[in-house]
Parts: sequence; structure tokens; C-alpha cells
Amino acid sequence: MAPVSARNSPDFRSAHVRAAADSLAGASAGAAVAVRGLSGAHAGQTLRSRGFTLVELMLAIAIFAMVVGVVFSSFQAGISAWRGGERDIVFYQSMRAVTELMFREISGTYAYKITPGELDTHTEFSAFFGTSESLVFVSSATLRNRIGGLSVIEFWVDDEMGLMIGEAPALFTNYEEMRDINLRSDEHAGLVSGWVKKMTLRYLKRDSDDDSGVWVEQWDPRSGDGHDLPLMVEIVLLFEDIRGREIEHALLVPVMSLPF
Repeated sequence: MAPVSARNSPDFRSAHVRAAADSLAGASAGAAVAVRGLSGAHAGQTLRSRGFTLVELMLAIAIFAMVVGVVFSSFQAGISAWRGGERDIVFYQSMRAVTELMFREISGTYAYKITPGELDTHTEFSAFFGTSESLVFVSSATLRNRIGGLSVIEFWVDDEMGLMIGEAPALFTNYEEMRDINLRSDEHAGLVSGWVKKMTLRYLKRDSDDDSGVWVEQWDPRSGDGHDLPLMVEIVLLFEDIRGREIEHALLVPVMSLPF
């Protein structure tokens, strides 16, 4: 330890003050470095909390694309189902309209009496001729509201167009005149429904009230078996919708005829 006189000397005091100052400066520098370290760490944490990594960004984009794809697929499925429902409504409305038309026309059959020809006037029969694929008859339920209220009508199925109807005034008196009317010409024919691909017809004849009757595929009142008009007509229509589905619809029409 330095003597008291030495500690009291100006040089000793100056050296002691410089040492204390150097110590204080070193401590201040260390504190500054520590503060800068803490600030840098806090800044790094702040930057990391405010941004996204590339992996996180790619994952978010992938999830968003999946959600958009699911929503779009559901939307497309809903639109397709709605359109299919609209087509089904139109299809079934057409089916109902076709059956109502045929029922009205055939049930309105008149026993329109004609002769075989101009020279043969001794035999009379009703103008009602049917096969398994077509039907020609006279009806009061006309489509064109003709004067007199009677028309000769034919139903048949065209392979390319569908169910057709031909209509002309019932102004003939014999079979030869009726046969000269081409109901399938452009003048008389019209389209009923393009959905119908096939039509099958049968005719019920019965000899007495006790007889249950028999179904036949041809009807010609000139056959001489005593049956002028059938008791009932069975119609089987084969419809095909836009999806290719085939629907078979059967219809029984009573022939409620009155003599003319």
C-alpha cells in the first residue's frame, strides 16, 4: 500500500481517476452491446412474426385451390341437376299432352258410315281401320275446329320425326274416296311429339255383354264378322328422353261412338 503522502500526491490522484473512468467506460460499452443484442433479437422476432415463409405461402395457395375446386364442382353439379330437372319436366309434360290428345281424339270416334265404292252402295260400315302401328278413323274431337265438326284422322310413328297426326275434312262417302286422301302428306300431317319412338295398337272386340272379349292387332270393318267398331283401343307408346332412357306408357281408350 502506498504511503499517505504518496496517495495525496497529484499524480496518484490523477492515475486513480483515469482508472475509474476507464472502468466506467468499459461497463458502459458492455451495456450498450447487450442492449444492441437484445434489440436485434427482438427485431428478428418481430420480422418473423410479421411475414410468411415460402413453404407456408405455397401451402396456403394449395389449400385455397382445393377449396375453390370443391366449390366449383358443387356449383357445376347443382347446375347440371337443375337443367336435368327442367328437361324432365318438359318430357313428362309432353307425355301427358300426347296421351290426352290421343284419348280425346279416339274416344270421340264417330260411326261414320261409308260404302265400299261408288258402284257398291248396298253395304255400309264405319270408317275405322287399324293396324298394330297405325289407326285411321273419323272423330268429332277435331284439332282444327272444322265446320261440321268431323275429321278423318290418322295416327302413326315416323322413324325420324316421331308421333304424327294427319287430319282432313270427312267429306267422303265411300272407301275409295277416303283412301284417296293422303293424310301423311305435308298438307294434312303434323308432328305430335318427337319423344315417341314406337306405337303399338290393339283392338278389343266382344260378341256379347257376357263375353270378356278378345284383343286383335288388326281392325277392318269390311271383314264381315259383324264387328263394326271396337269396344276399346289399347295404345302402348314408347318414349325416349334426351338422356336415352326409354319409358313405356300404356293407355286404354273406350270408343264412345255415335252413328252419323
